[in-house]
Amino acid sequence: MTHSTPEQSAWMRGTSRRQFLALASGMVGSAILAACGGEVAPTVTTAPQVAATRPPTQAPVVAGASPVATSAPPSTVAATPAAATNAAPVVPSAMPAIPVIPTAGTTLSIVAMAGKPGGAKVFRVALLGDLTQLDPALINSQVDFQIAEALYNYIGRYTYNPPLGNAITPELAEWEVLDGAKTYVFHLKKGVKFHGSMYGELTAADVKANWERFKDPKTASPYRSDFSGSTIEVLDANTLKVSFDRPYPSFISASLAFRPGLVISPKAYADAGDQWKTRPIGTGPFMFDSYQAGSSLSLKRNPNYWGTPAKVDQVTYKFKVDDRAAVLAVARGELDAYYLSDPDIAASVAKNPDPNTRFLKSQFGQAPMTIWFNMKKKPLDDLRVRQALRYAIDNVSIAKNLFSGLADPIHSFLPPFMFGFSDEVTRFDFNPDKARQLLKEANVSPDWSPSLLTLSNLIIDRRIIEAVASYWTDVGIKVKAEALEQGIINQRTSAGDYDMYGTYVARIDPDQLATPYWRSDATANRSFYTGADSLIDRAKAEPDPVQRAKIYRDLQDKVSQDSPAAFIVAVSESLLINKRVTGIAGAGWQERYDWFNLDVPAE
Repeated sequence: MTHSTPEQSAWMRGTSRRQFLALASGMVGSAILAACGGEVAPTVTTAPQVAATRPPTQAPVVAGASPVATSAPPSTVAATPAAATNAAPVVPSAMPAIPVIPTAGTTLSIVAMAGKPGGAKVFRVALLGDLTQLDPALINSQVDFQIAEALYNYIGRYTYNPPLGNAITPELAEWEVLDGAKTYVFHLKKGVKFHGSMYGELTAADVKANWERFKDPKTASPYRSDFSGSTIEVLDANTLKVSFDRPYPSFISASLAFRPGLVISPKAYADAGDQWKTRPIGTGPFMFDSYQAGSSLSLKRNPNYWGTPAKVDQVTYKFKVDDRAAVLAVARGELDAYYLSDPDIAASVAKNPDPNTRFLKSQFGQAPMTIWFNMKKKPLDDLRVRQALRYAIDNVSIAKNLFSGLADPIHSFLPPFMFGFSDEVTRFDFNPDKARQLLKEANVSPDWSPSLLTLSNLIIDRRIIEAVASYWTDVGIKVKAEALEQGIINQRTSAGDYDMYGTYVARIDPDQLATPYWRSDATANRSFYTGADSLIDRAKAEPDPVQRAKIYRDLQDKVSQDSPAAFIVAVSESLLINKRVTGIAGAGWQERYDWFNLDVPAE
């Protein structure tokens, strides 16, 4: 367990749930402003959120128009990358960039300051955690993923502008989708070189080796199922084919524009052995420079990049930096950017940003916070108990009071920005009396003390778990909340040694949330839920986007009805940047940065 926060201490002393939420959302503001050397300013009304610019039934799209004949729907076919694929992708006119929340009484300039002639451009970033690893087959944290996006290229890369847009720009390849999305033929861009001079140009055999390693059970990749039922063939030095035993229309959007699409040098990987974390070799815009465990990492611009080079010369990361220190450092210009993790601080900065900074939030809540119920444990095998737990939670109040509007209440497992999202699901709106009634009908013992696990390093997780536990306490459930390190969480959940487990997950394609977390054979199905396999498989194999969206609507309703979990809020990303930074349209999913357009003055 972590040490009690002031909010926890207040709650333990008997503070009411409403007081707890108000305290959690308001206690930090004056402290942050005082630390920044400013007075507490009047509350500023933030810029209103832009209404949804894309209907949830619009499937992921690919920038440009394709010259390749294919039997697949146009939205699944890649365009020929006419120039460099690291240029800003084509952005549909109906999808504007995220609006900037203005500073009270301040005219905020976003024009780059004049740089020192001949000086280096260094982009400085801080992260709450530390680097774990840089193997795309095993990456499972936002820290690792953010760095990997700078080191490696994708087969196709999701747009950075708009930050939550779903257009995919071809990067290492263009592709054909054949046989109703059962067959994919990839034509690699020629002249793409790996970092340094030892590993030559990218070939189809290299890409095949990457994907075969994902498939290999010995790799233990969490993305192994992306290649289930596939056969990978090299057709020539620059062409390869992937054939599935069933249609897989979201292979690009759910897999190859995500971590499995990040390509490394197989030979360099073999040479590095267990030193890959400090010897990563890809084809991306930046190369590895140096690393100090638990402290810092530096990347340098790739001088032989095959496309248009990045605008900055160097990227430096500081690890294990908390939100309070980061807010001060960004205001002083010691850091250029930081994704905020503490909802209290994010809310305070949103209302009163320092004049030297810009606060950017994602347009929609994007990372659904879910509390899985272990349905193998009594009394959680009883539907009435699971529904009671959902009725007991006021997720609207959590979104409003704990996050000050920087999160959206949700009722199923898909967030509101995602393709296939539907609000037409069975809801369990806050009703503590109904919760008590169902618990009584299910004969739940007043001594029931379920364990509730969450990650100790994720502040948002801990805050939400504290709030949810207070609601459950109100209906007579004595929750044992445990905030633990990732390794211990993995051990406990793998052994089924828990009653409930809560965390938030940020993804871009609905299959990335459906198959890994709700299919009965999925290792991340922490509920051991078995009721939706047919709908998941149908959605995964349906090539028609309109029909696929309808299946996802039914899937969301089915999961909500069965209540294998409680769905709390979809958390928005909150990004604080120094005003000298240009080229960042807004806060992206998975704490992404636009490595091809961001810029800072030379030093």
